[in-house]
Amino acid sequence: MTASSIPAGLETPSDKPKRWDFSRDAVTPGRLVAWGSELAVASALVAPLADIPWEAGATAGVLFTGAAVAYEKARGSWRRVMVARASSWLATTGWLSYALATSPTLLTMVIGGSVWATGAAVNIAVDKWGETTREAEKELDNRLKDGEAIKAAQDGWAKLLYDICGIEGAVADPIVDRWVSGAGETVKITLPAHMNINALRGYEAELAGALHLPKGGGIAFSDGDATVPRNVVFIAITRKNMMSGAIAYPKLTPTSINRPIGFGVVGDGTEAAMNLKDEGFIAIGAQGSGKTALMKTLGLGLIRCDDAIVWDMDTSAKMSAIFINPYLRHGIGVPLIDWPATNEDECRLMVRAARDIIAARKTEYSDLLEDEDIDNLPARPEIPAIHIRVDETKSMPDDVLEGIDFIIEEGRSVNVRVSNTGLRATREYITGTMDELTPGRIGLRTNNASELAMLFPGFGAPDMALFTDPGTVVYMSATKGPFQPTPAKAYATMAEAFTEGTDEHERMATLFTDAARQLSTIRPDLDAISAKAAGPAYGQRWARCIPNLRGDAYGNVTPDRMHESVWELYRSWPAPLSYDVLLGRSYDDDGTASSHTMNIPRLSEAMLDDDALELAAAQEAAIELAKTNVTTKTHDDLAVELFASLGRPAKPSEVFPLMVKAKYTKSDRTFRDLCAKLALQDKLVKGDDGTYAATECEGSHAARRVPGHGSEDDAHGGGDAPHE
Repeated sequence: MTASSIPAGLETPSDKPKRWDFSRDAVTPGRLVAWGSELAVASALVAPLADIPWEAGATAGVLFTGAAVAYEKARGSWRRVMVARASSWLATTGWLSYALATSPTLLTMVIGGSVWATGAAVNIAVDKWGETTREAEKELDNRLKDGEAIKAAQDGWAKLLYDICGIEGAVADPIVDRWVSGAGETVKITLPAHMNINALRGYEAELAGALHLPKGGGIAFSDGDATVPRNVVFIAITRKNMMSGAIAYPKLTPTSINRPIGFGVVGDGTEAAMNLKDEGFIAIGAQGSGKTALMKTLGLGLIRCDDAIVWDMDTSAKMSAIFINPYLRHGIGVPLIDWPATNEDECRLMVRAARDIIAARKTEYSDLLEDEDIDNLPARPEIPAIHIRVDETKSMPDDVLEGIDFIIEEGRSVNVRVSNTGLRATREYITGTMDELTPGRIGLRTNNASELAMLFPGFGAPDMALFTDPGTVVYMSATKGPFQPTPAKAYATMAEAFTEGTDEHERMATLFTDAARQLSTIRPDLDAISAKAAGPAYGQRWARCIPNLRGDAYGNVTPDRMHESVWELYRSWPAPLSYDVLLGRSYDDDGTASSHTMNIPRLSEAMLDDDALELAAAQEAAIELAKTNVTTKTHDDLAVELFASLGRPAKPSEVFPLMVKAKYTKSDRTFRDLCAKLALQDKLVKGDDGTYAATECEGSHAARRVPGHGSEDDAHGGGDAPHE
């Protein structure tokens, strides 16, 4: 490190640059005057040799003393400094006058030199002392000024609180916490001993007006943590409009439901977050307030958790579709919402499944709770928390609302939580159980301020001037904090909120497809105990929900509405049980409910074992060989090779996507007919269960078919005869 790169004041003597004039680091004008005067006096010591009269010494004494006093007075030094400087000069020049008058001897010269040296030392010391005392004077002046400012601020707050709130004797703390964001500050107020924060409730708008705060800025009260006395209140003052514009959703970093889920930014720059493992929330907002956007933001926070799954009761499908479409439309990853209920009967099935899961978890995991000496079931990837989001509670049937109330009451100890949204904060939208047992509250703009007063009972309605833009919220939690309504701006997740061409616009345009790519691998599966308890209602959910999400008005699904891989998977599933059977309104042909499940496959290299990876590589190699071979391979031969590469009997629906990759342009029906034709030609073996296997496949469980015999239809296509 060079001397020039060492911070000032931290150099060692060896680090400091050498100065050939031997000057000090800090040379003030006072020191220059002192040293110059000392040089003049030293020169005057030779005056007797030049026959200079003694009046010269006396004149020098008067001039130097006057100069020293004038200099210190101009600098505003204390009187003691001026006296010391004057005494030093009078002593030095007084000797000079004596020496000139008496023709000094050698002894006189020695004494005079000593006096001169002492005077010089006193001058330099006093000059340094003057610098120190001047800094002390500045500090004292600043403290006096600060004291005056503090006193003025205290008087101002006392008058403000008396004029607006009728509180006499309030004292403002002299220390003000200025926010890192630069948007405002927090002031500590000590109220009279018999008062608390409730004495200030309802005065937010009046105080904001008195402080000339803009719309989107405002006042918020806080009573601090348990160590703060009851009569102490913290007033957060937002001096800028923090609610305008949009804040892009941050990175899609995996997290845990055991940590607070962030959804926006508070005025002081901290993240607005809620602890969704231990509580649900109620979100209320009028149309156009940004409620759906808020639910998308909270949904992103939940799907980032590797130990939580999300179920949606969303009859409008606005809240769920954007999380599922990356899979359904583009075949990316897996559906990010584990169960979207988009009609009333599906909501009924979800309620029943949740009730059965709660009962099963309470009994089956009782040993785990005892072994780990805990009261509530932990949230882990192998036992994920279940968070149920209900969109527009008022649209739910009464029996579903009763089920939601039961889940809220009984699901807390086993990590089954419910969050509700609505247009209004009335009993039509929020049941008594929801109101009493849901500590998290999020309020957006409403058409009537009394709606938010109902959402935050005991706190009054927030200042409505806060809600300048969609996405402005006021939130709190009665158990986890903040313990009072706190303004915040929710993250934006849609590209339309940002200027086209900006980085934020580009990132938000692909946010949900990026989420599907990045987060599908961490999405947990429902634990086996819960999945078994939920039964076929859960296992067959996708076979029922896909038509609701991607079908037409009559539930008819066509391949142009889905990615080809999803379409093939959907076509491979048997018909799910009807709602009537699952809800007990009727029975199937056997009088029982089949438990056959239709799962979304998770096929990624990280999840495949070595055999599976080799099989996938063999399939890809066969496809690439077929595409690059100079001699065009026939569709018959390619189909036989692909069946052989699987190493087991397979349905046509499993091989057809591989044929498509190899540029097979025929329809799936044509491919099934081709399989039937190949079986008759003895290139494939067709089993009674509708599967095919290559003849060289060892260990095939499929029975060998005799050409021309057996008239049963293929379960996945036409009969054994070629399609005419």
